Amino acid sequence: MFSQMIEYVVPIVANSSGAATVYAGSRINGVVHAIKYEPGTLATGATLVVSGETTKVPILTKASAGTTDVWFYPRAIPNKTTDGAVFTDVACELHVFEERIKIAVTGGGAAGAGTITFYVYE
Repeated sequence: MFSQMIEYVVPIVANSSGAATVYAGSRINGVVHAIKYEPGTLATGATLVVSGETTKVPILTKASAGTTDVWFYPRAIPNKTTDGAVFTDVACELHVFEERIKIAVTGGGAAGAGTITFYVYE
């Protein structure tokens, strides 16, 4: 189905209030496999909210992301088609379709800088 993994490296630079909004890619079409967060000088209390720019599909929310490099492997919890109930024992891949990945950072500290990298099967 997907033939290659693409790496999207995105620098983050917070403004004077410690916030930043940055984007990965332009028309990503695939499965978000992994995310590497390298906080650099971003504050330990930085909160990351990652989603599809157009669809708003949630990919990752991490409060107080810390000051050490960390890897995330985001997955979604699916719902049953019969009644919408949440499964308790499975997770499924997160897909993005023809959109950028949006990264909103708050609490990053004035002029804090770091990097977030996405590994996407396209």
